[in-house]
Amino acid sequence: MLRSSSCIRSLLGSSNQQAVLFGVRRWSTAAATQRAIPQEWDDAKPYEDIPGPKSLPILGNTWRFIPKIGDLNGMGFVELAQYFHKTYGNIAKLSGVPGKSDMVFIFDPDDIEKVFRNEGPWPIRDVVQGAVHYRNVTRKDIFKGVGGLATVHGEEWQKFRSKVNQTMMQPRATKLYTGQIDLVAEDFIERIRAVRDEKLEMPANFNNEMYKWGLESIAYIALDTRLGCFNPDLQPDSEPQKMIDAVQLQFDAMYRLEIQIPFWKIVSTPAWRDLVKSSDYFIEVSLKYINQAIQRLKDLPPDSERELTVLEKLLAKDPDPRTGVVMAMDMLGAGIDTTSYTAVAAMNMLSKNQDKQEKLFEEVQRVLPNKRDPLTSEKLNELKYLKACMKETMRISPIAGGNQRTLVKDLVLANYRVPKGTSIIMPGLLLSRLDKHFPQANKFIPERWLKGEPESKMKLHAFVTLPFGFGPRMCIGRRFAELEIETLLAKLIRNFRIEYNYGDMQFVSRLLYTPSSPLKFKMIDREN
Repeated sequence: MLRSSSCIRSLLGSSNQQAVLFGVRRWSTAAATQRAIPQEWDDAKPYEDIPGPKSLPILGNTWRFIPKIGDLNGMGFVELAQYFHKTYGNIAKLSGVPGKSDMVFIFDPDDIEKVFRNEGPWPIRDVVQGAVHYRNVTRKDIFKGVGGLATVHGEEWQKFRSKVNQTMMQPRATKLYTGQIDLVAEDFIERIRAVRDEKLEMPANFNNEMYKWGLESIAYIALDTRLGCFNPDLQPDSEPQKMIDAVQLQFDAMYRLEIQIPFWKIVSTPAWRDLVKSSDYFIEVSLKYINQAIQRLKDLPPDSERELTVLEKLLAKDPDPRTGVVMAMDMLGAGIDTTSYTAVAAMNMLSKNQDKQEKLFEEVQRVLPNKRDPLTSEKLNELKYLKACMKETMRISPIAGGNQRTLVKDLVLANYRVPKGTSIIMPGLLLSRLDKHFPQANKFIPERWLKGEPESKMKLHAFVTLPFGFGPRMCIGRRFAELEIETLLAKLIRNFRIEYNYGDMQFVSRLLYTPSSPLKFKMIDREN
């Protein structure tokens, strides 16, 4: 789910596509498609009057994040958004943080729609500055000006996106991988049976097993290889485990670089060194397999009718191999934690709603009469309730707490003038849990996404929940992420009844919104 590590944060092209994906009836506000007209701008309140925590002389608002002193210290993104919404209403401004531009939080879906409708063809998502510096400065010898989708903006971003868009976004692209992703899921099922304890529960470190599944899946798509993550004798210093560890270190380092005063721009800090270390290892491993793919292309007979893989198409399409190299690295870096934790969130929801789990089992059993039957693209398309369960999971527990855009033009938001260049934060996770947007918002009701069900009758605002983002900067890995997660979930439910007997699972919001509780799921074999 290429949401930059960082997110992983975007999706869908047209509003019609958005409506189809989420099964909602679109709201369309005329204002959403207009830029700030003179009369609207003149009537709006000044930018300086946007409510928010007041800055102190010299210190600004930095003190609020200092341990034991600051009132905002220790808050993750979700907690911060909740605090701002409760304290200041539908718009709030955070300014006075050294090294950071002003951030304006907006909580009205009409305003969110307005931002997306006015982002232009080259949307700006100004995040992960550490990754930008790493690619453009520290390892410019490797990237040579090709920054990838997560770290560049403007025309440079558009050129890169246009090179990879057709290869990555076409529905037929995933069909090439359906069989192998199914095999990865089957291997993971056997791994689950191997690591269960006498109570049929997963070990406390089951998150590492989920990472193995995520890495094994995305590595086949991004690098054309099976890494052997489910080897029962996998050692801590093995290549797969070191890659998993590198991803965890990379995400943690980027989070620390994002929230801390950016001293790393002046002097090397522990977080910066961790980012360089983890990213260097990713480059080392990725290049090994990418070079193998380049050699395969060279050895391919001119008259070969074999369909090229995604990596091979990227390498063959552009005479500059860096496009394929960078895209493969981005897929690998962003496609482990995001898919793993989204699958965990779905497992948690189904474990707490056994009636929904049984309804899903009945659907999967109809499509897969035998447990070992392979899931084809056609069979996946039949699993409507499965897709509804995933949409409902991503509404309640999206992997990213929200979206960010930098305004490319002046806009009026919540009746305040907000100038071009302002960083806009849109906390979708908070909005999607409000009853005014979703009746019984805290309840897991997949039926609300199925046409014809009574729960689907209410008109929903399409810009309340955007688990993959929206617009030109949508998550380019969405189709592959959906293939991996839906395949795994179908296979899990077909083989096991899932329980979680340790109370409500706790989540923490850092760079991603992830569970912090031990993932001690109970996996009970289904007899038929």
